[in-house]
Amino acid sequence: MISRAVVFTALALACATGSAGAQGRQMPDEGQQHIPSNQSGTYTAPYPPTSGQHSGSNWAEWEVVDRPLPPEEFVHNLEHGGIVILYRCDAPCPTLVRELRELYATFPKGKYGKVKLVVAPDKKIKPPIVILAWTWIDELPTFDRERLLRFYRGHVDRGPEDVP
Repeated sequence: MISRAVVFTALALACATGSAGAQGRQMPDEGQQHIPSNQSGTYTAPYPPTSGQHSGSNWAEWEVVDRPLPPEEFVHNLEHGGIVILYRCDAPCPTLVRELRELYATFPKGKYGKVKLVVAPDKKIKPPIVILAWTWIDELPTFDRERLLRFYRGHVDRGPEDVP
């Protein structure tokens, strides 16, 4: 029989090494208020937001885009149970962009038959890669396909609005 001390130690070690935290860190729920598409949202949590005010009519297509997305747009994707990957390149980074495109092309489809993932550049994030779900975030210092996949599988289709 395994003692509670052994189980506790194993869990503590897993958390310290990051394996238990592979699905990210939970953030405060800032609600899901729809605002006009020409209005900016206000967020209390640090950037990037994982919930809160967002456009009631605009959200990003499920794809890799070459332009930064306003949070009012990508938070709407999160509300629909989607996953958003933001990346920052201080210099051109064609290798990272290629890896992210390949990632999108190979990720599993959600329950509505789509890869519910948006990938976009964002110069406002501090780490090179940030992955978001509704009220969840994980920050990566480098591209890590398995970690991104674990996060995606752990959170896709789990937003407060169950829609494609």
